[in-house]
Amino acid sequence: MPGFDSLRNDPQASRLLGDSAKLEQLKDAPETQKLFDMLRQGTGGELEQAAGKAAKGDTGQLMGAIRRLMADPEGAQLIQKMKEKLK
Repeated sequence: MPGFDSLRNDPQASRLLGDSAKLEQLKDAPETQKLFDMLRQGTGGELEQAAGKAAKGDTGQLMGAIRRLMADPEGAQLIQKMKEKLK
């Protein structure tokens, strides 16, 4: 899982991180809320704990939830909608 520094070095991610209006729009989007709900379910309701572990290098629980989300047709569709909003 990439760290924050590698995100800042990615041009597209860097532009997004610098665009507070776009971040706010993305944060409030129904697709984002549904994705987070699905990730919470995928981590047994412990998304914040899984994210904290991932930040410390233990990415297993979070990556498993993300893989399941991407394999789920609804999850894949939501991710595609979010990508379109980022263009």
